[in-house]
Amino acid sequence: MDEKLQLESWLPYRLFRISVRIADVLNAFYGPRFGFSRSAWRTMAIIANRPGVSAKEICQAGGLDQFSVSRAIKQLVELGYAQRQNGRTDRRYAAIELSKSGWAAFTEISDLARRLDQELTGAVSQEELAMLDSILTKLDNASAGIMARGWRGGAREKSEPDGQKTGD
Repeated sequence: MDEKLQLESWLPYRLFRISVRIADVLNAFYGPRFGFSRSAWRTMAIIANRPGVSAKEICQAGGLDQFSVSRAIKQLVELGYAQRQNGRTDRRYAAIELSKSGWAAFTEISDLARRLDQELTGAVSQEELAMLDSILTKLDNASAGIMARGWRGGAREKSEPDGQKTGD
């Protein structure tokens, strides 16, 4: 019998927990202060790093679905943190940019994010941090390959939905 998955030691879950903890701390700050959601923050950060980005590009860069991005853009625009510029030739395309107040909010949140990052990375040495960066790059590339193959490609032994193994 195979050993059952121990969630607490499964690498994707461990990385997820670290990420969620930091995201929760940030959200506790920007949610009440600026009045927007996690998706809106992620969207804002992508726009700040890629001014004039489209909703489709935000989806791809942020791992968000179209509905979440549309809602986030709408929220940022309504709150005055972003502006939508319709395309000249294609009205379906809109370039999104931060407004002056959007840049101010982004800067304030980014300052806190950087302090949290420094505290987090301060728990390890510079050598360990360099090694972690290298490892994360490799894991990112490996996860992209797994995603490209899908769940069926990620299994060593392929099984039918009823649990019967298939021959290769």
